[in-house]
Parts: sequence; structure tokens; C-alpha cells
Amino acid sequence: MYPDEGADAAPVGGGRRGMNFNLEGLVPLIILVIIGVLSLNYFGFVEFPYLPRGDSHIQVLVIGNPSLGEKTVLDNSGDFVTYTTRDATTFYFGAEEELSQYNIVILDQSNSPAKSVTTALGKAVETYVKKGGKLIVVQNSGIYQDVGLYGLTAIDVVGWKATFGNIIPAECPLDQDTIPTCQESKAETVAGRIYRQDIDHPIMAGIQMSPPGGEMPYTMVVYPVQAAEGAKTIAFIKSEVTPKAYPAIIEKKSFPLGKVIYFNYDPGLSPGIFRNTLEYLK
Repeated sequence: MYPDEGADAAPVGGGRRGMNFNLEGLVPLIILVIIGVLSLNYFGFVEFPYLPRGDSHIQVLVIGNPSLGEKTVLDNSGDFVTYTTRDATTFYFGAEEELSQYNIVILDQSNSPAKSVTTALGKAVETYVKKGGKLIVVQNSGIYQDVGLYGLTAIDVVGWKATFGNIIPAECPLDQDTIPTCQESKAETVAGRIYRQDIDHPIMAGIQMSPPGGEMPYTMVVYPVQAAEGAKTIAFIKSEVTPKAYPAIIEKKSFPLGKVIYFNYDPGLSPGIFRNTLEYLK
């Protein structure tokens, strides 16, 4: 006796229809993958030959007064940098939206007598970094808080944490005289060189020591600050006159893509390192 024909058999052509169904289900996923790859390539996160790229120029905002050396590097990086300079006092409650238009923000008040920012600007910078923005802070820029009353500076706030939260890579502890180490009175002039500490970091790519042996050391104004918790020291300064050493470049990352680089000296003194930093952050 034979089994009833067709009782357990799949319909003729059922395998082909199942295959078509599976392929149709994969099409949206394939499209999403293609869009993702094109987007990553367009914005420069990855690079695939022959695929279109977005504008390779990055928008840089300098808050404060950059040094002549910094301006020279920025001017000579016109192949990928467009920059604007503004004073910290020109930012109001729309600062967060304004900052979002820039790829990199540089806070450099080291050449200005005013080293304060408003709480609104400080909060906007913190939000900018936490959303993936890139920030460079130079020396003791932004260590004071402007409370917004006719330019009044809050004398009880010194350092970065009260204004910017935990995003700044450097800390300004009190020294043995109970003076914050980032205040102007604690500045030290050092004849020294910058040495690479993180051997794999792109900022120091190809640079073990700056300036190299045989060249005169830099004359730098530095502060005896410390690396903040969760920060990484990329390079350090070693004096050639005394046995002292200082952090030179410190980095702190903010999830998911935010990065903050702290320079404890004028970045314009080392144009190769400064340009490497811009390339790294772009």
C-alpha cells in the first residue's frame, strides 16, 4: 500500500518561492548596509576608493586670541581647514547651536588678559563635546567663570570643572601654598623639549622629540597642572636647565566620539605637532 500522494510533500515550486521570499527580506538590509557604507565614506570615517567624498575642509572655531604660530599653522592648512576667530563674550544662550556648526573648537585665551567664560558658554562647550565635538584647550584658558553681571568674574571659581564639567583633560590642584596651579602667578618659563610618551598616538606620529637634538630648545610658558582622571598624557616637557618635567599634551575622550586635547604650551611653537592634532581631530 502506498502513502497518499502529496500528503507530506511540499507544493511544486515551494522551495523557489521560499528562496524568493528570503531574498526579498534581505533587500532592505542590503540597502541599509550600502547607505551606511556610503555615509561613512562621505563623512571621512572610512575611505573606499572611487566612492564620492564630502567636503574635505573642516570648520574650526577659535574662541579667544590664538598666537602668531597658531595662526600661521591654520593659515597654511587651508587645504583642509577654514577657521573663524571670536571672543568668548560674543556667545549668549544660543551658543550650543552655534558650536554645533564647527568640527573643531579651540579655546585659547592664553594671549588675552581675560581667561573667563560664562556658565552658558561652558555648558554649551560641555554639551558640544559630549555629542561628539572636538575641543582644544590651551594653557589656562577658561579657568575663570564669568557670572554675566557686567563682566564680573567669580573669584571663588578657579579651574575648569565648575564651568566645563569633567571634559577637560587637565586638573588645577592647589599647590603647597594653596594657590591653584593654573593661575597666572604659577606660570613657569622653561627652556626645554617636548618628548613623546604615547608612542602610538597620531599627534606624535614621526616625532620622538621636538625640537630634535642639535636645535635650540623651545622657550615655553607652562603650568604645573596634572592629568585629570581618565585622561592620557600624550607628550611631556622636560626642562634642559632643571630636573623638572611637565605634561605637554593630554587627551580625554567623551563617549561616543568627543575628544578634548589640552596643550600646556603654545601649540604654535611646534607646528608639526599642531597640524597633526588638527588632522587627528578632523
